[in-house]
Amino acid sequence: MDEKNVTGTPGEPQPNSLSPVQVEAGKTIPAPAQPKWQRAANLIATGLCSVIAVFAVVQWQEKSESANVSAAAAQSIQAIDEQQGSALLRCVLPDMQRAEIADRSAMQEALENASEREQKTYARKLWGCAAVSEELASRIDALNVPVDLAPSLSTLRGSADEVVEALATYRGYLEDPERPYDFEQATPLIDRIAIAWSIYEDQRASLNQALRDHP
Repeated sequence: MDEKNVTGTPGEPQPNSLSPVQVEAGKTIPAPAQPKWQRAANLIATGLCSVIAVFAVVQWQEKSESANVSAAAAQSIQAIDEQQGSALLRCVLPDMQRAEIADRSAMQEALENASEREQKTYARKLWGCAAVSEELASRIDALNVPVDLAPSLSTLRGSADEVVEALATYRGYLEDPERPYDFEQATPLIDRIAIAWSIYEDQRASLNQALRDHP
């Protein structure tokens, strides 16, 4: 029996042919769908990237704001020292230059000399200095510093308040009509003023330097 030739359109796969299926021109085979776990992983990765980006921006903003706060506080402390600090020393010891009473012992000696010279009348001078000392403490209290330097500012505030209290206590002693001036009684009160101012100055300088070094 003669074999029959199988015929058909050229290029068209024949029945039972093993040749690959040809894709029609202009048509695209769709990509296989991603597994659910892969889609979830992609969403998580995208979310993490967004969180990291937001965190980086927030950190940069906080660092920038902290630097601005530090610079402003350092300038304020410098201004307080030049204005209220110098004014208070000129008021309490008008005959002395600030450089002459830069340490505790020199200030103590200057206060003792002024007290011995003026005795009870020294109270009037100290009374005139009360407003200046209170303004000094008020401006220190109004300072704003970065969070990590808040404990140092709190300590400085306490020192400024002690200066005000020490001056007020000595003035109260001098104003008391029932208590004549006595050097032995005046000495510890004078010492308290000198110690309070010395501590205030040390803490002011320390905080000022910390603010200037703050990132």
